[in-house]
Formats: sequence, C-alpha cells, structure tokens
Amino acid sequence: MKTREQILTKERLDYVRAKRNEAREAAYAEVKDQIGEAALDEMRRLYDVFDEKIYIWLAGLWDRDIGAFYYSESARDTHLYLPDIESTAQALKFLHTSGMLRKGEDEYIMRIPASMRESVVKFAHSLQDEDGYFYHKQWGKNISVSRRGRDLAWSKNMIRSAGEEPRYQLPTEKDASGKKSVHLPEYLQDIENFKRYLADMDLKTRSYYVGNVIESTVSQISAAGKEFEDYLVWWLNSQNREDNGLWEEGVCYASVNGLMKMSGNYPHLHAHLPYAKQSLSSAIAAAMSDERMTFVCEVYNPWATIGNIFKAHDDSPDREELDALRAQLIENAPLLISKTREKISVFRKPDGSYSYFRKMSCAMSQGAPAAVPRTNEGDVNATTICVGSTVRSMRKALRIPVIPIFVPEDGDLFFELIENAPKIEKKFSVGDTFPERPSPEEEQAD
Repeated sequence: MKTREQILTKERLDYVRAKRNEAREAAYAEVKDQIGEAALDEMRRLYDVFDEKIYIWLAGLWDRDIGAFYYSESARDTHLYLPDIESTAQALKFLHTSGMLRKGEDEYIMRIPASMRESVVKFAHSLQDEDGYFYHKQWGKNISVSRRGRDLAWSKNMIRSAGEEPRYQLPTEKDASGKKSVHLPEYLQDIENFKRYLADMDLKTRSYYVGNVIESTVSQISAAGKEFEDYLVWWLNSQNREDNGLWEEGVCYASVNGLMKMSGNYPHLHAHLPYAKQSLSSAIAAAMSDERMTFVCEVYNPWATIGNIFKAHDDSPDREELDALRAQLIENAPLLISKTREKISVFRKPDGSYSYFRKMSCAMSQGAPAAVPRTNEGDVNATTICVGSTVRSMRKALRIPVIPIFVPEDGDLFFELIENAPKIEKKFSVGDTFPERPSPEEEQAD
C-alpha cells in the first residue's frame, strides 16, 4: 500500500494541473464569444480557486471497511458517527459532474472502479429494512420525514444505477396485486388525510422547510396516486403569489429558497409554475443580492431556481418574456459571476473544502447527527454544493458549454488515493449519546 506522500508527488501534481489547465483553456475559448471578455475574466477567477485540495480532502473521508464516505472529518474521527448514504452519493455524483470520470454512455456509477462500486452498493443494500426504506445504524428509524425520503431516493438510485435491485420492495412501488404499498405514510393512504397533512403546513412563512419536505417525499406522493399529485399542485398554485412568484411576501434568500425547492417539484408533477416570469425575476434578484448569507445554500438556491424555471417552461406561453429575462441574465453575467465567487469564498476552508455555515459544518443533516457540533470544518454537502452544484446551475442558466472543474487525470489520482486509503481509526469521543445541535445564533455567527 502506498502512502499519500508516495502518491501526491510534485511530478504527479504538476501533471494533473497541466492537463486540467489545458482543458479549461480550451473551454474558455469557446465560452468567450457567448458571455464576453468581462464575464470570462470573472469565470476564470472563480475556477482558479478550485484545485486538487478539494478531492484530496474528499478522499480522506472514505471508509474502506464500510465502503462509504463520511459527512465530515469530525464525523470520521469521532465515535458514534458513521458514513451515510447521502454523503456517499453526493461524493460519487461530484466525481461525474466535476469531470473526473472518463466519458461513457453508462451511468456514472458504472465508470468508477469495480471494487469501489461493489462496496457502495453493498453499503446501500445493508441499510434497507423490510419496510422498503433505508435506515442508518447510527440514526435508527426515529428520523425526520425528509431524512427518510432522501435516504430512500439516494439508495434506490445508487443501487439501480449500478444494475442491481433493492433487497426488498420499495414503498414507492405497487405490490403484486397493483395496490400501493402499506408502508407509505398514513397521510398518503387516504386523500383526506393528505389534505389535512398539507393544511398544517405554513407556506407563507416557512416555504423553504415545506418545500424541502415535499421535495424529499414527492416520489412517495406520486406513488400514492394521481389524485394526490393533482391536489398537491392545486394546493401549491392556490398560495403562489402573483406579485413575486413566491409563497412569501418579501423577496429575499429565505423566500427564494422556498421557490428553489418548489420549482424542482413542478416538473416531477407534470406542472408549470403559475407565475414563472415573476418567479424568475425574484430568483435573479436573490442571485444579485448583497443580503448577508447565513448558510451555503443561499449561494446555490437562486441559481438552481433559475435553471429549474428555464428548463420547466420551454413550452410555456411566457417563453418570450422568459427569454427577455435570460438576456438580462447574460447582460449582468460579470456581476453575477463575481458575486457568486465572493459568496462562495465565505465558506471555503484552508484544506479546500467548504462548510455549510460560515464558521462550522452543519451538525445535523435533515435532523440526523452528521458532524460534531461547533466544528470549524468543511462537509460533503456544502463542498459539493459550492464546487459542483452552484457552478453547474450557473452554467446551465447562462447556457454556456461545460468548463471542466477537474479532468480524468484528476480522477485517476483520486481513485489511487481511495485504493490506498488507510484504515479509519477513531480518535475522539462525545460520550454515549450525540451532543445537542448548536443554537441558530451560534451557527450563523461570523
């Protein structure tokens, strides 16, 4: 087995940097004519920050014995904490979206080394319960609705992308007689229950929370039947505001965060946002905003929203007006890219990773303990959002070609680090139970 020092030689690092710069320069030349010199200069400044530190840090979170990734270094080093399916899936998807995998027509998980693929699929299989859902040893079954829904989606997609099948029938699938699963939540067993369930949700002041719950469970809602989908669309549309295309009165990060979650649900529900033009204007305003950020998604969510709306409304009657707003986006591209770079930099750590809050990782992931509280460190969720998702959404919104963050030669180096990963040795303890989450004031402090 090689040590990190034997793998990360100066010659090897110089080689991957040269290949990466070559690929980026070729892409910059293509992009220049589409967004102009000023915007291209800002794009260069954004990409110059993305280097091999990011994936060297990520490789350090791999647990070779469990076959999965930890959420953060504090989780890796501390008793009680274990790897999780979301961090593992996010890490693998990042390899693909950042350009580290060699091109191919197969699912991206089929283009990682076979031994690693077998490990992550085995890990996903190990999480499934007879009720069809996927549960982690460290968290048990007493988890939030969104945590359970997300783990179902991540695990299902990972297993099936690898050409395998879950051990048990999924709760989103009908049984042999064509009936929906008895393991769907009670509120999805009867339409009146579902109406009461939605009636208890506060879209006017908590649209981000509500949108996250719906996004995390929308496949289960669809599995309940078209009647449930139709009612959900009606309920959302009935409260969407005509003046700003949001579910809340003011245009700010918080209200656009809610729009981001909802706009991603509409295509799945085969529906259009009722006020797409106003929604898009609000998202652009948030992307250009100087409002103080408290967590990393406030950089990503406006861009993701813009991309969602353009994608979902290609056949919309508002097409001409949306195109005019896209022109506004291109006109302001230098400023938008510059602001995005500045906003992302707030969360960057010296090791190349990014933290969810300005000064610490988020100790809880959808209500489940994922990192030691109050640790000034990066985490997988925030890092893949900043380096992968935000940049990808920006590129799609501006309709410019892919500028590679990394290249397959970076991927080769990453996989060599994974192949030679040392055994995880826990160094710290927090006692017999997970510690409490920090207060919102602590998490959002400068």
